[in-house]
Order: sequence, then structure tokens, then C-alpha cells
Amino acid sequence: MELIRIGDSKLKIMLTAQDMARYAITPEALDYENTETRRAVWQILDEAKQKTGFDAASDRVLIQVYPSRTGGCELYVTKVLPQAVVGNGASITARLSDGGKTGLYAFFGLPEILTVCSLLLRAGYSGESAAYAGDDGRYYLLIREKTGDSCAPFGFYCLAEEYGEKVSGGSRKLAYIKEHGKCLCPSQAVERLAALA
Repeated sequence: MELIRIGDSKLKIMLTAQDMARYAITPEALDYENTETRRAVWQILDEAKQKTGFDAASDRVLIQVYPSRTGGCELYVTKVLPQAVVGNGASITARLSDGGKTGLYAFFGLPEILTVCSLLLRAGYSGESAAYAGDDGRYYLLIREKTGDSCAPFGFYCLAEEYGEKVSGGSRKLAYIKEHGKCLCPSQAVERLAALA
């Protein structure tokens, strides 16, 4: 098992096929409603806490699972801020910094932005998007909610942050990128770049 802490609120857990066998779980059968799965996930999170200090028990968490080709899987565990949870927690939403309309994410390489676009498309993202190459060697993805939406699914933005980082002061940074960088896709970037992944 490999653990990578991505900031204070996110942890990436990579499980091999042997790890999956050790915890008696399979990527296809991971279902948090199942008692054995729940027990295995908490054993993994307890071990992660001992090794990294990442404490998932004190907060609500979003766990995303991506099977690997070798029989293991990758788990992304993200702490959900209390203000981001609505209702009984089944419907999780997050407002973005500029009034809940857009999110700007930076990626250190082309493979990362292509992967995110592919994953976003497979997850059902259909909002507006644009992609840029910055003068700092990084790639930027701007994702927008559909017109009329006041919130966006937490998973879309969480997914973008798994491979990149949310840019603070997004509107100022975007203006700088538009002036000094290069526009790769002015619209439908998720769909267009996903096709290249």
C-alpha cells in the first residue's frame, strides 16, 4: 500500500492486488453499504492515519475508487467541509470562490490535464470548459457550471483537484493566463482533451 498525502484534506491510497487480497476486497465489489467493505476501508484509513497522520474519522469524507489494470485500485479520500454538506449528506455540493460559477485548476503536465478531462467526461460533466497553457509551463483547466445552476457536484471539482490544484484568485490568474499564455481550447475543453487521453 502506498500513501500520498495531498494537502490537509486529501489522501491518495494506492492498493496493489496483494493489498486487496489482504483486506479481502475487490475493486468491482467495493460497496460502502457492505459491512465487510466498510470494515476494510476503515482498517485502511486507520493504517493511513498511523503512517501519515491523516485523520478521516473526525470529518465527513468523500471516497472515490478507481480500479487499476493490475488488479489493485486507487482510493482518493477527501475531507468534506461541514458547510459543503447539505441535507443528510447524500447530496454533497460545493460552492466555488467566485459565486459558485467557475473553478480554475493548474496541472504540472499535459498527461494530468488529459486524464482529468477523460475522467470528468466519464463522470458525466457537461458544463462549459476551457484549457490554457501558461507561461509558467503549467496547464490550466477552467470548468463552469451549467447556466442556472447554483451549485456544482462536489465530485467534479474534487476530481480536478486530485490531479491538479485549485488556483486561488482564479479570476485574476485567468486574466493573466489569457494575456501571457496560450489558449488550447476556448470551449468544450473537457470533451476535446478527453478524446486525446
